[in-house]
Amino acid sequence: MVLYINDFIKIVNFLFIYLVEPIFASTFASNIKILTTVLYNKQRRESASLELDPTQFQCMIEEANPKLKGFFPSMVNAIIPKDRSAHNKQEAKKSVVALCYMIAGLRNKFVNQFKVEVGLYLAASGATWEAIDTVSSLGYSACAKTIADFQKKIHTNHIIEIENHFLEKVKKRN
Repeated sequence: MVLYINDFIKIVNFLFIYLVEPIFASTFASNIKILTTVLYNKQRRESASLELDPTQFQCMIEEANPKLKGFFPSMVNAIIPKDRSAHNKQEAKKSVVALCYMIAGLRNKFVNQFKVEVGLYLAASGATWEAIDTVSSLGYSACAKTIADFQKKIHTNHIIEIENHFLEKVKKRN
C-alpha cells in the first residue's frame, strides 16, 4: 500500500512539474509582456500620467488589453496575505501597483515613468545626486542625470506655458 502511495505522489509531482508549472510560468510571463506593452503605450504614446490607485490601475490595464483581466487580482492574491485587515490590504495593493510598474521597467527600460517620479520626489526632498544614483542602482529610481534632464524639461515647459498664458491674455484685451 505504501509503495502505491509513493508512486502516486511521484506521478502527481511529475504532472505538476512538467504540465501545470510550465503553463503557469508561460501565462505569467506572457501577462508581464502584455502589461509592459500596455504601460509603455500609456507612457510613451498616450503621454498618460501614472495611475497609482489600485482600482483605477486595474481598470486601465484591463481596458487597454482584455487579456489582462484578472491579472492584477491574481498578483494581489499572490502577494498580500488574506488575514490582513481591509485597510492594510488596500494600502498593500498600492505596493502591488508599484511592483507592476517596476516589473514592466525591468522588462523595458523605456517604461520608466514610475522611476522618474520616485527620482523627482527624492530630488524635491533634498536628496543628493549621489543618493539618487544609489537608489537608482537598486532599481527603484531613475539615475540622477535622467532626473536632472527631466527637471530641465519641466522648467522649460513651465516657462513656455507662462509665456503662452500671457500672450493669450494680451490678445484677448486687444
